Amino acid sequence: MPLFLTEDDVLSVLTMPDAIAALETAFTAQAQADAQNLPRQRIFMSSGVLHHMAAALPALGVMGTKTYTSYSSGIQFYVQLFSTETGELLAYLEGNRLGQIRTGAATGLAIKHMARLDTQVAALFGAGFQAETQAEALVATLPNLREIQVYSRQPQRRQKFCQAMTARLGIRCSSMDSPEATVRGAKVIITATSAYEPILKGAWLTPGDFVAAVGANRLSAREIDEEAVSRAQVVAVDDLTQAQFEAAELLFAHERRKFLWKKAIPLAAVVVGRAKGRPDADAITLFKSLGVALEDIAVAAVVYEKAKERGLGRQL
Repeated sequence: MPLFLTEDDVLSVLTMPDAIAALETAFTAQAQADAQNLPRQRIFMSSGVLHHMAAALPALGVMGTKTYTSYSSGIQFYVQLFSTETGELLAYLEGNRLGQIRTGAATGLAIKHMARLDTQVAALFGAGFQAETQAEALVATLPNLREIQVYSRQPQRRQKFCQAMTARLGIRCSSMDSPEATVRGAKVIITATSAYEPILKGAWLTPGDFVAAVGANRLSAREIDEEAVSRAQVVAVDDLTQAQFEAAELLFAHERRKFLWKKAIPLAAVVVGRAKGRPDADAITLFKSLGVALEDIAVAAVVYEKAKERGLGRQL
């Protein structure tokens, strides 16, 4: 019988290091042609959207789907996990927290392979739900990190975020008054916002910077401008096919003749060393994160195994 796992079950067993390790396994398998990812599909209704994505990861013995709805009342995420051996439904998971953690983990994996690991100061745009696990990923992957500089449009919200994350992570999170000041001195820069227009300008980047653009996965929103894209010597994406119809930052830069699609490389190739994530210490590198089903299924497999070990969940 399949196991039903709630948000609380997911939170009780899933750590950021475990999620990063699961994604490393998944992207390694993909690079070795032992994993499949089906890009996101959307059905638009008059009052909301149905989103659907799927992946198979034989290396972990699982395949599955992530389906969610986005309406004015909120977003509801669900993941179905199946066995690749028997086809049976193994688990049905509430997927909000799972998706939040795997999004942070994808950034963490990209940092591991594309950023300067001697970074002491990082910049984080955003102070919402997704920004929490982006901060966790910074702490999990940067051993010398001593400060995260945070900017969001609402001063009270970012100050509250900084206080909470400083206490939670044991590292100083500083509230910054402007976007440009936020990136000053930072070598790892993450955008995890709901911005529609670029909040990070390429003119502010300096040699050695790594940028993870995380918040936008639709054509109507961009977090970084075309100069930020054009200055990057390496541009990696979690799925090339999905990027070509969801990555507005790259599409916009391409239309402005600031970026060629042949320059984009899959994160999987970087993970296995087939492509260089950081050619040298001074290179500016960019990871455009979209969120793909392969990530969800890899992390769901970890949650399922740990939940079984601890006797969590409810048999359906």
